[in-house]
Amino acid sequence: MNRFVVVLLVMLFGCFSYAQEFDTHAVKRGETIQSIARKYQVSPSDIMRLNPEVKNGLPVNTILIIPLSDKAKKEGEGITQEVVSFITHKVRRKETLYSIAGLYNVGVDDIKRYNKELYSRQLKKREKIRIPRYEHKTVEVFKDTEPEESTKTYIVQAKEGKWRVAYKHGITIEELEELNPDMGDVLQEGQEVQVPDHPEKAEKDIDDNHNYYIVQPKEGFYRLKVKLGVSREELEELNPELKEDGLKAGMVLKLPQSISGNLAVSDGVVTEKFHLIDSIDRRSVSNIALVLPFKLNEIGAGDDFKEKIKNSKLLSRSLDFYTGVLVALDSAKQLGLTVNARILDSRANSVGADRLLASGNFRDVDAVIGPFLSTPFNEVAGGVDGTPVFLPFSGNIRSLDNIFQTVPDDQILRDKMISYLKKNAQGQQVIVIADSRNSGVRDILLREIDGARALNPEEDKFIRLDDLKGMLSEVKENWVIVETNDIVMLTNVTGMLNSARSEERKITMFTTKKGSAFDSESVSNFHLANLNFHYPTVDKASAEDSAFVKAYKDRFGITPNRYAARGYDLTLDVVLRLAYDKNLFETAPRIGETAYVENKFNYQKKSFGGYYNTGVYIVKYNDKLEIEEAE
Repeated sequence: MNRFVVVLLVMLFGCFSYAQEFDTHAVKRGETIQSIARKYQVSPSDIMRLNPEVKNGLPVNTILIIPLSDKAKKEGEGITQEVVSFITHKVRRKETLYSIAGLYNVGVDDIKRYNKELYSRQLKKREKIRIPRYEHKTVEVFKDTEPEESTKTYIVQAKEGKWRVAYKHGITIEELEELNPDMGDVLQEGQEVQVPDHPEKAEKDIDDNHNYYIVQPKEGFYRLKVKLGVSREELEELNPELKEDGLKAGMVLKLPQSISGNLAVSDGVVTEKFHLIDSIDRRSVSNIALVLPFKLNEIGAGDDFKEKIKNSKLLSRSLDFYTGVLVALDSAKQLGLTVNARILDSRANSVGADRLLASGNFRDVDAVIGPFLSTPFNEVAGGVDGTPVFLPFSGNIRSLDNIFQTVPDDQILRDKMISYLKKNAQGQQVIVIADSRNSGVRDILLREIDGARALNPEEDKFIRLDDLKGMLSEVKENWVIVETNDIVMLTNVTGMLNSARSEERKITMFTTKKGSAFDSESVSNFHLANLNFHYPTVDKASAEDSAFVKAYKDRFGITPNRYAARGYDLTLDVVLRLAYDKNLFETAPRIGETAYVENKFNYQKKSFGGYYNTGVYIVKYNDKLEIEEAE
């Protein structure tokens, strides 16, 4: 309703103002006819009579003519009616405050008033909330009580999450979810979502030269200054809408690339580091099952157990993993936690897994770690629906909602390295050398990194020193990205890069995937160290003086290997998560990234299936032939 119509209506009603007085009300998001009627102590039918156009919906910012009741005239419009009773509502999947408010013909503020925790957090699936019932009897005047807004269809681009779509269109994540109640937890490329249709506002760009931050409930400019080290003036310069709209929970802010504080950056979004160990309930009691492929049924009384360990990589790795588990359980005990651990033998096959399921070994457990191998793992995960099951190593697994895939796949490693290069390559001379098998990633790198150039190897095997020197800069640092798993080509390229190095030409070498060829004896580690070779990895070497290494040596008399470290890291992470909250599915995004001796864990939900780990290290060779985490 435009201003002219409002003025006209006010003038018309003025001719009988001796009988009744009127006020105007601008509709806010989440309000309904019923909640507005309660606010002004009138009936919904009175509002509908004076504003017949809202029968077709109640858009935000609509101006309503409100008749003032005698009680409202005396006591003001802030009066609310007495609550006569409460309805208990169990939140279902994809329900929102707005949809629940419409279901019961109450306002969002009415629900929050009697469920005060909802002022600072989102609804949780299956939680029970109180819905107030008021004395006034409402009449259902129109079917759609939720606010309407002019919208348009937006096609989700590759790797876009909710925060990116919300930022582009100048809305909060909650507003995006309200417009798309069925959009799901994870967006897919090509998915259609509804966004506000504001032709006068240009879609905002997202660039890799800035970080982004999702405003939390009750955060003001002072709190953001303390947390992020960014002043109000800096925020308003990067986000001009703040001057007009102010801060709102759920809105996405652009930040400088350089920020301070106890922060982590994941997918371009800045979050405050969550200290899991500081948030646990030390009175917690957890029950876990560890399923390892010992194959004890194949070991006879007279067998030489040591010989079997030597001859079986699977058994050897299982025992190494198990020793790490034992040290993790010791660490949990020292923290005051009670953990009941069942050690089970999967026999490395589906028959063994079925036997464990049939025997009720997973009854009442809070989480399962293992089995190691894909086939028995899928059997166990499918048989304990609703219980989180962690796959310790890589494997071909089913799309089940209760699965946690703990090893990041190659694409996640590659994406992390590309993000690192995009963020840090400004001002460098970037050269991409890739064989034909890696032409796809070469094209991505050339497209994603400004100014990157390609040097194509001859016969898919080698490059010439003169061709290389012709592309190198003596002013900028040269970043050379090598994409191959061919030993011959890798030997040639690393040799040429070392030959081209000089005081004037600084060269650093990178790859988005470190294949087996890099570990060949033909590829010189001295060359890789000279080139400060950078690559992504799922784990890093543990420090010799770490508490884990010392505890492991004290217990077993030897230095732990990577399988023992993984057993320790994974088990301790699961135990700490359980001590924080038994619902591992719900808390995975809240906890965010955790890091231990050699491994990181940062679980993200798949659209179809369970959770996958995105915790990746970017490491480099130093001049002492040691591998360390890159800054």
